[in-house]
Amino acid sequence: MADLRVELLALEDCPHLEGARRDLEAVLRKGIIEVPIQLIFVTGPEDAEFLHFQGSPTIRINGDDVVPQPDLPVAMGCRIYRDAEGRMQGWPPIEAIRAAVDAHRRGRLESFQRDEAAKIAEFAREADAAEPSNIPNRVPPNG
Repeated sequence: MADLRVELLALEDCPHLEGARRDLEAVLRKGIIEVPIQLIFVTGPEDAEFLHFQGSPTIRINGDDVVPQPDLPVAMGCRIYRDAEGRMQGWPPIEAIRAAVDAHRRGRLESFQRDEAAKIAEFAREADAAEPSNIPNRVPPNG
């Protein structure tokens, strides 16, 4: 999972930062993924605008928000989330974090499978293109 980039964006005094970090670490640990979490403190409106920061805390996997809300404005305040039961909480639901990490893993597996299939297809093309003189004569059984 070397290409997995995990970012935790927050305001320095965010009361929900530790909850977000705890759930994020739990998901990564359960998936046996050793990857650093980049903690990014948003210190002002310029940072917020540059990072398209929609509130604290925000978790991104490879640049994608684990709870995408494209209509949510840039904000220098708390961000509110809903868990699977619809209850409000101050950090992304663990289910959303897990789904984002799992989607990355599925994407990596699919990419690996495509690469391996391409290698096998290339090997088969090369074998088909080989000249008959390079293929050993086979004697049929009982003959």
